[in-house]
Amino acid sequence: RRRPASGETRGWHHGMTKGELRKTLLDRLRQQKEEARRRSSEAIWRRVHRLTAFRRAATVCCYVALPYEVQTRRMIEEMLKSGKRVVVPVTRPRTKRLWLSEVRDPDRDLAPGAFGVPEPVPTARRPVPARELDLVFVPGLAFDRRGHRLGHGHGYFDRFLAQLPEATPTVGLAFRFQLLDRLPADLHDRAVHTVLTA
Repeated sequence: RRRPASGETRGWHHGMTKGELRKTLLDRLRQQKEEARRRSSEAIWRRVHRLTAFRRAATVCCYVALPYEVQTRRMIEEMLKSGKRVVVPVTRPRTKRLWLSEVRDPDRDLAPGAFGVPEPVPTARRPVPARELDLVFVPGLAFDRRGHRLGHGHGYFDRFLAQLPEATPTVGLAFRFQLLDRLPADLHDRAVHTVLTA
């Protein structure tokens, strides 16, 4: 069921702790030139379009990107234009959990929330249960070929993924240098089904 990820394999990360990996990858993400980030994000969006799970999905959960991540703003706008229902994660720092809210107009609905991540403002929150999702796009600092993910260390997405129905397709979006051959995986980490890179 799991599709192998596409991209490069590098052994430079072997023997590094999760903390060291996080720092190295964050530095590399932040140093990436804006033009390269934009081009790769557009190439990834083109690959998203070819996914059968994406074409079939009526309700899609998509993270709202931080400036250094694979950019999703245009993806969200295009999905809305095509008639898909778009849902974004909202952080609850007190409980360290994510909940989900539908977005209809990103320009009006979104403003920086916890950790600087854009999320729906209180007046634009429309809760959606996880069981209604047909597809989930997942951010990460790194992914490996088995779909394991290295996040920022807060655990929000790990807990969210663990609660999703097993059959819900999950897709990691990453720049090519974020795809590693093997990550140190904790037993509780839920792997994503597919990783798309460019």
